[in-house]
Formats: sequence, structure tokens, C-alpha cells
Amino acid sequence: MFRWLLLFFFLAAVVAGLVIGVLNPQTVTLDLLVISLNFPLGALVMAALAAGILLGLILAAVLFVLPSRLAHRGRAKASAESGMTDQSNA
Repeated sequence: MFRWLLLFFFLAAVVAGLVIGVLNPQTVTLDLLVISLNFPLGALVMAALAAGILLGLILAAVLFVLPSRLAHRGRAKASAESGMTDQSNA
């Protein structure tokens, strides 16, 4: 079931990217101080969207997922150590 859902979202993203690319074929210039690049507007919008999603996922992982896993690992290690000391005293 998860595989079909993932496939559906992937195909929806591809279709959305194609629609945005077809509806925005104008060329825009991206000036980066040393170099100027020409891109179709649709490609630039999709690249900005992809970069934002990627940076958001990385930020969420660093701020929420990683601290939670580290705290869980610390609690598991502490409970394992306390369980070993209780068994040695018995």
C-alpha cells in the first residue's frame, strides 16, 4: 500500500513539474555576481521548490528527529545499565 502511495505522489510531482514547465517557458537570467545563467522560468521555480523542501526536511531532521533519537538512545542505555546493576546485586 505504501509503495502505491509513494508512486502516486511521485507521479503527481512529475505532472505538476511538467505543467509548471510548460506554462512558464520564458527565459530568465539569474545573476550570481560572477556569472549569469539563463534558465526557463518553470525550471527555476521547480528548482527553488525542490531546494526549499530539501532544506525543510534537513532542518526538521536536525531540530526534531535527531535530538529525539539521541534522547531515546540515552534512556535505553541508562535503563540497560540500571538493569545490569540490579541483576548483579540479586
